[in-house]
Amino acid sequence: MNIPALSPAVILDRDGILHRDTGYLIRFEELEPIPGTEDALRLLQDKGFRLFVASNQSGVARGFFSLEDVLALNAKIQGFFLEKGVRIEDFAVCPQLPEGKMAAYAVTCDCRKPKPGMLLDLATRHGLDLSRSYMVGDSVRDVEAGVSAGATGVLIRPGPIGTAADKERLNEYPTLLDFAHSVVRV
Repeated sequence: MNIPALSPAVILDRDGILHRDTGYLIRFEELEPIPGTEDALRLLQDKGFRLFVASNQSGVARGFFSLEDVLALNAKIQGFFLEKGVRIEDFAVCPQLPEGKMAAYAVTCDCRKPKPGMLLDLATRHGLDLSRSYMVGDSVRDVEAGVSAGATGVLIRPGPIGTAADKERLNEYPTLLDFAHSVVRV
């Protein structure tokens, strides 16, 4: 029996990584891609990384929009990047928030970052080797989810980066493109 090899991946947070975080984005027309994102994703893809998104979407639990609205927006974002030559294979979404006002989603779950559930699910469903993968986000909870899942957590934080030790410990970069260049050089 020939078992296929597991693939490395880059799993990205959506808001603040693929586009500017404008707070509870639900209308595609308001999408503001971050400059350099397409180039970064293309570099990673060309280096052999499969691309995925794992995103907390508490706006569902808060009653701001429906899960179907989020899924429709994600499909449009996926299509937008595909037109640019970037294939984001799948979006994992956590609509839960324990203090949410929508009863169906006001629960504690294993998928809301910093918990690793979304990443573990993506790995199982898509044959990913998390030990050779990255979780890239703009908050420490994204990094923690990656580390908990066995991936390398990467923090994208524009502006001044802490000490050199902090940058090394947190795998911190000012932009997604800076991160992509560091991976391509390896």
